[in-house]
Amino acid sequence: MFRRLSLKQQFFLVTGLLFLGCIGMFGLIIYPSVRNMNTIGSSIREIQQELEDDYTETQAMRRTLRELETVHEEIAMYKSMAMPIGDELAVITELERLAEEHALAQTLGATYQPTPDKEVGLPYYKFSIVLNGTFDNIFSYIQTVEARPYYVLINSIDLAKSGEDKATLRFDARIYVQRT
Repeated sequence: MFRRLSLKQQFFLVTGLLFLGCIGMFGLIIYPSVRNMNTIGSSIREIQQELEDDYTETQAMRRTLRELETVHEEIAMYKSMAMPIGDELAVITELERLAEEHALAQTLGATYQPTPDKEVGLPYYKFSIVLNGTFDNIFSYIQTVEARPYYVLINSIDLAKSGEDKATLRFDARIYVQRT
């Protein structure tokens, strides 16, 4: 049957069959392969992005773990700034001892405020202190109180001259109490 056709028809027939074969090969082999490669390429990009995100999160976690020790130290420091519950007598005794050491006459009043301070969020003791003595002794007393391991917040202070070299210092202070 192929021999009955003219040379021109044979040429077109063979060319057409080769063309159809190429189209079939393209449709059945090449196009699916290219589509799979594109799918694999996008999957690789997604996996690469996930790995980069995981790496960034891991680095952040490592940084957090390194800084955790510092945070624990700061928490301990802030906890030590507040007076432990039940230590009010020790603090009052210490303030009286400091007044004696600095040769000051001291009047001391302390009241407990169980309602937490709005800004700090801790209950506190309010101390009202009146000191009589020389200015140098009063100044030295204040410096010593500042060096204590707990945080003393002085709300109001009034210093008045009460003699030739004497002064009277009145101030209200807060010492916060640790939560239980």
